[in-house]
Amino acid sequence: MQDVLRDIADPANGFAHLSYIFLIAAMLMTSLRWLRVLALASGIAAMAHFTFRTQDNASLVWETAFVLANGVQLVLLQYRSRRRGLTPEEDELLHSILKIEDRADQRRVLALLEWREFAPGDVLMEEGEWHPPLIYLASGAASIELEGKIISSCGAGDFVGEISYIGERRASATVRVSNAMRAAQFDHEGLAALAVNEPAIAKAIDGALNRSLAAKLVRMNLAAKQGTDQLDPVQIGG
Repeated sequence: MQDVLRDIADPANGFAHLSYIFLIAAMLMTSLRWLRVLALASGIAAMAHFTFRTQDNASLVWETAFVLANGVQLVLLQYRSRRRGLTPEEDELLHSILKIEDRADQRRVLALLEWREFAPGDVLMEEGEWHPPLIYLASGAASIELEGKIISSCGAGDFVGEISYIGERRASATVRVSNAMRAAQFDHEGLAALAVNEPAIAKAIDGALNRSLAAKLVRMNLAAKQGTDQLDPVQIGG
């Protein structure tokens, strides 16, 4: 056990630790682009470890192949985004979050979005508000508050207002911007009409909302294990 602790604390193994930190962070990403970026960083750190620390040429060759594969995929991802005439935020939402590939379906969804900038302190929705907006967070972060108390948080790749949208109920919590944010607000009426006329799009949106809610539940459970009061699942999405 002492040998293990000594190896962990050895500064010479810093690149190895950094590689695994990046790799674990990559697995937590909902964004394909950020997953690729962090995986690329993990591979580069591992290459440094095998080059300067272990001189393990076989592992170095495989890590180099891993880095090249991720680098190529990242370049292709960016190229496809530019070729389709999409902004990075639109590309992320359509391909990584909603997973919609059909160009006609993409145009239908984009027609329902209003992109907005929010400053810290701005309120996206109030607890008890009827028919709160459905909003996708492209960047920044927000706190979720219940009766004035912060109970959770959300950030890039998350939706807010999804529980109210799915269940047609009041906003179950207040969502307040904590970091400068860029977000897209959906047209409720247009989205409802699209759900009736385009079931494939409706299925994609429902899947994305459910994944967003599941991610919030995971964060809620982690907070509960750290001593936060247990919360009702409907209190975390707005």
